[in-house]
Amino acid sequence: MSTAFTGTSTPRATYGCQVTNISPLSAGTFEVELRSAGDAALDYRAGQYLTLELDVNGDGQQQSLSYSIANSFDRSAPRRLQLFIDNQTTFAGRVLAHLSRLSKSGADLMVTLPMGRAFLQTDLQLPHLLVAAGSGISKIKCLTEQILRQQPDATVSIYWSNRRVDEFYLLEWFRRRADQHPNVSFTPILESPTSHWPGRSGYLYQVIGQDTDDLSNAQAYLCGSPQMVYGTIDQLQARGLQEQNCYSDAFEYAPRKERLAS
Repeated sequence: MSTAFTGTSTPRATYGCQVTNISPLSAGTFEVELRSAGDAALDYRAGQYLTLELDVNGDGQQQSLSYSIANSFDRSAPRRLQLFIDNQTTFAGRVLAHLSRLSKSGADLMVTLPMGRAFLQTDLQLPHLLVAAGSGISKIKCLTEQILRQQPDATVSIYWSNRRVDEFYLLEWFRRRADQHPNVSFTPILESPTSHWPGRSGYLYQVIGQDTDDLSNAQAYLCGSPQMVYGTIDQLQARGLQEQNCYSDAFEYAPRKERLAS
């Protein structure tokens, strides 16, 4: 039986949501939990993103900020949203401070979703390759949850690259899924080798290429910068990866023709 998802998304809508919890995942990344107000049930596909409307600077001007949705849709908890927000810049610190104030006051936050066409829409009978650099792992977590909910014995290879060891804040989450599902593999990759890291190191495409000779049937979801996304696809074509079998938000906001023209 085919387990492909339909290639259509749900209509976009704006919801009032409350910030129910903010907790650290690491020294530089926070998990933000949202819940839609009233009895409004959310509707989105795994791999999509949302926008928050925030007066970050306190000047009365709302800014629209985009974040990947980190949890797959669960019909038993249809009002819940989970985000991972890096606190690496002064602006990000202001965003988190504003969300903290909303959490304490109970005031609504306006959230618009779903956005993005790189949602899960592939036949889960085929092997899947999920690739993330840095904070792109939030989208990969969402995709992994949905794939395993829909097809627990799906063949899924997950690769996550970071620059520093302390940025692997979801290691145990992914390792548990790999332990629970024989056809799931998870490979964290540090960009540069160090004595403090016992695992793999190097470029994503190098490590993936070392693990497989044939990606001709792989359905790939890639999350990271346009350079990472297009570079990984190009390098893995020698292993049979086909761009028409790849999905990424970069295809929308940084199409290849624009990248080559710049």
